[in-house]
This record gives sequence, C-alpha cells and structure tokens, in this order.
Amino acid sequence: MEKQEIAVLPPNPFNPGTPVDPNDFVGRIQELESFRQKLRQTASGSLASMAVAGGYGVGKTSFLHKCKAIANEQNSLTIYFSLNEVEELNRETLAKVLIQRLQEKVSEEVILKRISESILNVLKHIKLKTESGIELSFSKEEDSEFPNLHSALSAIWRVLKEHKTAIVFLIDEARMLEKNRADLILYLRAILEQLQIEHIPVMIVPAGKLTITGPSGTGFSPLVRTFPPVMLDNFSIEEAHSFINRKLKNVGLKINENTVRMVYTVTEGHPFVLTSYLNSAYSRVQAGENELAESHFKAADVEFVVRTLAPFFSRFYDQAGNMSKQILSKMAVAANCEASLSELSDSLEKKYYELSPHLAKLVQDGAIMRIERGKYKLFHHLLGKYIREKAKQSSLSFFE
Repeated sequence: MEKQEIAVLPPNPFNPGTPVDPNDFVGRIQELESFRQKLRQTASGSLASMAVAGGYGVGKTSFLHKCKAIANEQNSLTIYFSLNEVEELNRETLAKVLIQRLQEKVSEEVILKRISESILNVLKHIKLKTESGIELSFSKEEDSEFPNLHSALSAIWRVLKEHKTAIVFLIDEARMLEKNRADLILYLRAILEQLQIEHIPVMIVPAGKLTITGPSGTGFSPLVRTFPPVMLDNFSIEEAHSFINRKLKNVGLKINENTVRMVYTVTEGHPFVLTSYLNSAYSRVQAGENELAESHFKAADVEFVVRTLAPFFSRFYDQAGNMSKQILSKMAVAANCEASLSELSDSLEKKYYELSPHLAKLVQDGAIMRIERGKYKLFHHLLGKYIREKAKQSSLSFFE
C-alpha cells in the first residue's frame, strides 16, 4: 500500500505582542535613518541621542530591536533592556541597571569571542558610589571606586575604545523616566553632557508611551531637548503590504492585493491590530492551501474583536475611570467614532472644565486622539466596536 504524504501547515508567522525579527522588519525608513545618523554622529565624538514615542502596539519594541541590529553591524556595544524589569526606579537604581546591563553585555561578547576576557576582568573592578553613599559594587578594591555614573562610563570606554565604536543603551518601557518632573531625564542629560566634554561616545535611546511636550505654558520639555523623538504611527498601506508579503513568503502562501486592501481598511494599519487579524485568519487556513484569502478573514471576524483584541483594548476601556468610560461610550456610537468637546458636554451634561482633564488623560493614555482644537476621535474604530460589544453584553446580563 502506497504511503500518502500529508501536507503540514507551517507555524503561524504572525505573533501579536512579539517583537518582529529584525530580518523581517519593514518600513520606518526615515526613523531608522535618523537613528543611523545619530549613531554615526555619536561614534565621531559629537554625542546625539533620541527617543522613540508612539501608542500601544505601534511597534516601538520591534523598532528598538531593529536599531540594536543596526548598531551591532556598526560594531557598537549595544545594550537593550526594559525598565519594567526595575522594581523601584530612581537615580541610583537607574545607574546600577545601566552598569549591570553593560557588564552582562560584555560577558556575552566574551563568550562569543568578540572581545578579550581581560576586558571583562577590568570591568569587574568597577565600584560605583552614589550620592547617598550606596555602593554599587563589582569589586572590593578601593582603588577601583568611581564617584558617579559619568566617571564609571568613562573608565569603561577607556577599556573598550580599541574594540568598539560606541556604547548604545536602548531603554524600553521608558515612560517612568518622565515621572517627578522628568528628574531622571534631566539626570541622563547631565550624564551625556559630561560625557560629551570628553567625547565619550555613549548614545541613549528611551522608548515608550512618552509625553513629548513640556508642562502647559512652559515651552520646555527635557525629553524633546535631550532626546528628540521619532514618532511611530500606523503602517502605510505600502508598508502593510510589504510586511504581509514578507511573512507569508516565509510559509509559502500568497495573498492578493484586494485582500490586502480589505485587511488594511479593517486594521487601519495599526501594527498590533494588523498582526492580530492576520494571526486569526491564518489559523483558519487548511493544510494544502496556498493562499490567505478573504474567506479566512471572514471566518475569523466573529471572534476577532471580542476575543483576540479584548486583552489589548481592555486597558483603554475596562481600566478607565467612570467618567472616562462615559466619554469613550459616547464616542463609540458617534459617526466615525468622533466627538467634539461641546457635543460631549451636551450629551453628558457636564461643563467643559469637568470633561477637559479626563479628555487629556485619555489622550495621554492613547485611547483617543485630538484631531483638531476641541475635537477628538477614538484611536481605532475597532475600539469603538469593542466598547459597543461590552455595552451589549452588560445590557444582556442586566436582563438575564
């Protein structure tokens, strides 16, 4: 009896919430060129840093990983980490994590035989004293003590400069750097200014849901002045098309242009929503099929928003305060999910000054966008669908 071969569908190439492999990264051409330019400038001794800002799920972590790959190609010592890993953040813990992550990276380079183990041994002798007297110690030798982060980084560079072109810190989930009147941003700026005097090539790139303007009326923002931000937005249809084709090519599937346009209309090119929709549709593909078709997306539509996107959208609505929920609910049923301050004031029977702080918070949290003076829009139309579904479920449970 002849043995039949059974076609096996490759693993799902679309993984929402997971950083894109730098080799599969598409788009962001201008933003990546800005990083390359600032890296070249830093390596030449004229320090230049930047920030990466944008809403939830827009691809900031993937962008940092692509920057890491670029910096590695330029022979920089590149350190990526997330501030979510730090329990209590202040100047001392920030200094400690920078030095520790740098030391770990050097250990990795030694294992990969990219630099000598003797360099790691020198780094083990660094002992950093903080202003409060807390000792961030890697050695018990008194003669290896450095009074501050600036002097420690200078000492590290003196050892590394024959082997690397620059030191690059890529800091994810960096929003907490802006707390307490941006004290930690100002701290990092002071460090960079001191390093600039000695032409020590250190670049720092914080990324997160950052506030890119200063307090109202001040005209001053430590973030913008020290770390001029690149803003990541939704994909263009060309970027979305390129992303989809590259991923599907890896698993031997095709997709036609009409289907891509339909997918783009539904997702608005938001990277997380786009990847989630593609993930759901791919799970409907049968072994032996060679195309991701519109029928697969239609089969995924029923549970797509309620289940696949629920954990993502819940942060904007379920975790909001009562008044914010009321605002979002009104916008969810408005035409194009848009509403003006005057419309919200009339429908909610609230004064402008009562609504303004909630609107500002919703903008800061990324749930809504300010599209013009006094007019707002949900950041994604599917958030409106999610809110309407939640309202429907609440109504049903009330009558059960």
